[in-house]
Amino acid sequence: MGGFPNNRFLIIERREKVYSMLSQGLNELEIAKQLKVDQSTICRDVKSIKRESQKTIQLIVNDILPFEFGKSLLSLNRIIKDCWNICQDKSEKWTNKDKINALKLIRDTERTRLEVLLEGPVGLLVQQLQEKLNEIIENNETAKKSFFVLPAIERPTDDMR
Repeated sequence: MGGFPNNRFLIIERREKVYSMLSQGLNELEIAKQLKVDQSTICRDVKSIKRESQKTIQLIVNDILPFEFGKSLLSLNRIIKDCWNICQDKSEKWTNKDKINALKLIRDTERTRLEVLLEGPVGLLVQQLQEKLNEIIENNETAKKSFFVLPAIERPTDDMR
């Protein structure tokens, strides 16, 4: 089993090159020529890259984004809490200017929190619903087109019966 890398490793390595070349603006035919493989191989590689990209996006949407979203909200809440503690502190530790700045930070943080809430999961959900709607419309249009393209069915005439 000496110096030959296995086939799976070669495919992964080629797909990394394909992905890089695609990002440089090359088309499938140009990539195929440079890598000295058939264009159908590059086509399969691109389909695989797209599937892997979709899996990555799903992972981000389902696992990473909710965690980061929650973490951001907790951080914003902590900032608000700390600022309110400064504003309500009766000791002479904080100046009036410090307290006014803390109130301004509360205002800004509340705005940011609202933006995160409105644009975060809600924006993502709207985008997903829009994509599903577009898919339904596209499938409907495809069905209409294929319906109109079907050849007319001939009715049997009396002499055919």
